[in-house]
Amino acid sequence: MTQVGLQLYTLRDECARDLEGVLRAVAEIGYDGVELFDLHGHDAGQVRAWLDELGLVAAGRHAGLNALDTQLPALAEELRTLGCERIALSWIDPPASSDAARAIVARIGGIAREVSDHGLSFGFHNHWAELAELDDADTLLDKLRALPAELLWLELDLGWVWEAGADPVAELERTAGRCPLVHVKDFRARGSRIDCPVGEGDVGYDRVLPVAVRAGAEWLVVEQDNPEAPALAAVERSFNAVQRMLEETDGRRLDGAREGAEVPASPAPERTK
Repeated sequence: MTQVGLQLYTLRDECARDLEGVLRAVAEIGYDGVELFDLHGHDAGQVRAWLDELGLVAAGRHAGLNALDTQLPALAEELRTLGCERIALSWIDPPASSDAARAIVARIGGIAREVSDHGLSFGFHNHWAELAELDDADTLLDKLRALPAELLWLELDLGWVWEAGADPVAELERTAGRCPLVHVKDFRARGSRIDCPVGEGDVGYDRVLPVAVRAGAEWLVVEQDNPEAPALAAVERSFNAVQRMLEETDGRRLDGAREGAEVPASPAPERTK
């Protein structure tokens, strides 16, 4: 069953002040789990105790290239304590050429092998630049998809995919079976970079989320980089919207099963450059 999580970067300032309080508030809203990016000075055992008490799951963790290069053993031990096996590269500087892209893909492949040696599963989280066409007509996301699926899973950020001018549905279909976590981020308008609670922007998640579920997403991870205050209210609005869409998806599946036919997907919007 697909679950709903929150990337805690959304509430980074609140987490820095009171991580326990944030976890309690997130659990009270109804989220199934969280994706971590920092423990804010707390011991992993203490964070695990809070998660267990609140019925939350550590769905994954983000880390940067430097941390993966220099702190992987410590990160692996932290994740074992948290009961989580998935770690994703959070950001890279966009490559300016196909040669630079091939080099970064080779580096990511090497890190993925090291992560696997520690008993973890390695993923990549995209922003907008990974969808830009390179001088060989490929995108960085295309080149990452060429790595073996058992080596690298892709945490598609569906909002950034849309902001880049691509179709989230098409990218989900191309990534089916290797996107266990996806980011659910909404924007007011394409090109604005103004994010908003899920369902209140133009990404069109009523169309996109059913495809994410069919593509094998185990976690729909809500993220809003710059929520308006109060941030927890925005987080709750996003949860309510995603939960409604999931319930409608389940209802359509049931109706389709009764009728012996699948509900057709909505037509894809035209890609913009």
